[in-house]
Amino acid sequence: MSGTPDLLAVCEAAARAGGHVLRDWAGRFAIREKAARDFVTEADLESQREIRRIVAAAFPGHGFVGEEADAGTAQPPPGAPGHSGSGTRWIVDPLDGTTNYVHGFPAFCVSVAVADGDDILAGAIYDPLRDECFTARRGGGAFLAGRRLTAPRVAALEEAVAAVSFPPQVTATSPAIADFVAVAPHVRAVRRTGSTALNLAWLACGRLHAFWARQVACWDVAAGLLILLESGGAAGPFVARADGGDAIPLDDPAFVAASTPELLGALRNALAAGA
Repeated sequence: MSGTPDLLAVCEAAARAGGHVLRDWAGRFAIREKAARDFVTEADLESQREIRRIVAAAFPGHGFVGEEADAGTAQPPPGAPGHSGSGTRWIVDPLDGTTNYVHGFPAFCVSVAVADGDDILAGAIYDPLRDECFTARRGGGAFLAGRRLTAPRVAALEEAVAAVSFPPQVTATSPAIADFVAVAPHVRAVRRTGSTALNLAWLACGRLHAFWARQVACWDVAAGLLILLESGGAAGPFVARADGGDAIPLDDPAFVAASTPELLGALRNALAAGA
């Protein structure tokens, strides 16, 4: 490559390469538990290594934050200093939906984004089973297979298909259960895909209309949030800020998301009523 590599081109190349690794490893990987009901496979690790190789070749001076442990050192948990960091760094989930992947459930993907502080500059989400690559550049729109994505103009909860996110260690008293009970009676349908990144990509293309997640990491959401926002969708913290801003900090990116600002407000109200 001559000159400075293009950020989005590297995002897409890395995401596709990670997806190819996942396809190659399907059915022949070893599994271990990072925590109760939270898996990691050899495929996760090999996918991240391949993504990091591609990123480092293009941008050797950039930082790198991946979900999987690097050289035996675990990533800091969400909310801890260093979880996302500062400066320009790549934020990578080499296999979002590991439990699905382990059990052959067809909903998993690779997510690759590059950010400067909390400003996400470019991102790609690759679904290797459907060979779909969702991409976005900040200020440049969101795309799938060359087609510009526009989030559907769904404004009312009763018209929305919503996605729910449960943490691996969910209990009967978890806030995630209260959220589900608060929202489910008001929407057309609720789905649990097991992949935060796919949920956000599918919001951007209209397969879903609303989604929220309280316990989530920067690598789960960085590419997806940009893709959603560049499609014209809306996202923000659970409680709207008094100044009207909806910035989501990558160190602790709990969020609500929807096809339209009107639907975002309605979803926030339903969640608040059930709190």
